[in-house]
Amino acid sequence: MNKAALPIFARLHALQTVARVAPGGSRVIATLSDASPLAALLCEVNETVLGRTLAFESSVGASLTLEVSGRRVLRLVAASGLPDADSCLAAEALEDEHKDDLIKLMQAVAAPRHELRVLATPMTRDVDGVSVGLPVALLADLLLINLNPLEGDLPTAPSTPRPAPEVVARPTPRPVTYQPGDDRPVTAPPRLSARLGVGATAKLEAETATPATDQAEGAATSAQGDGSFLITLSRNIGADLMAWLIVGGESDGATDGPEEMVSHLQGFLADEGEALAAQFDQLSTEAGKDLCIVLGASLDTGHSILCARSGHGVLLGVIEGDATQTVLRAWV
Repeated sequence: MNKAALPIFARLHALQTVARVAPGGSRVIATLSDASPLAALLCEVNETVLGRTLAFESSVGASLTLEVSGRRVLRLVAASGLPDADSCLAAEALEDEHKDDLIKLMQAVAAPRHELRVLATPMTRDVDGVSVGLPVALLADLLLINLNPLEGDLPTAPSTPRPAPEVVARPTPRPVTYQPGDDRPVTAPPRLSARLGVGATAKLEAETATPATDQAEGAATSAQGDGSFLITLSRNIGADLMAWLIVGGESDGATDGPEEMVSHLQGFLADEGEALAAQFDQLSTEAGKDLCIVLGASLDTGHSILCARSGHGVLLGVIEGDATQTVLRAWV
């Protein structure tokens, strides 16, 4: 695996972290023992692609509410217990001239050795394009914070950094074939589907059907899968989606991309499927609601990780470069 791919699996491994929910529904993103709550704040912005209002609240009593979309801070909505916020509050959209004031506000609300919480809600206004506001990559560069820390390079990360996962090639299992007269057993749901909690129920009727019926049902299932939301999303993204797989739902087992990368994605889901399912559940209490998570990348270079859920299906993929505009265009 080349060096550029290592951050992909480091971010995938980070999904196993159990979120702490505070009273009121907010999440704790930095504790008293974390040396850099500011890094956690920037990472939250960096992982926000769709329009959201992020309300950050510190245990010191200060709070900062930002409108964020496409990994950009669009506007300062509210500030409490923070001095010199008037210039940013008065701006309809944050520009380069506001970056120094915004950084001071972020540093004040994300004070070291204090707990920091965030509450994400949908934005109440439409955003015309994704080129307005201040990119989080610029703010991170000015603060010397690495948004994609690697093992051995964690000067500004929280006090308990997550190690990059060991990259080990997984053998491809040999397919099992059956003759028309053989008795085929009804197997348990696939391991990945079971770990993710998505539907992959075995059908007794299919096990006793004739070969002709099997072929007809297979063609029907393929036709349905081609029209599924996750398949449509992957097609809309196009060649930028380097590798992907789908577990559960109509298109269960669909994959595309280099075999080695798909194998690593399968391995991650087998180990961390429950953690990923928990991440989706935290975003929505409505079962089967279409959701999309994009893990942060170094905007112009590197990769982004796409995690999407629709119904009983989950898509995990790797997007080359900045996924901000790519996902926004593909989301239908």
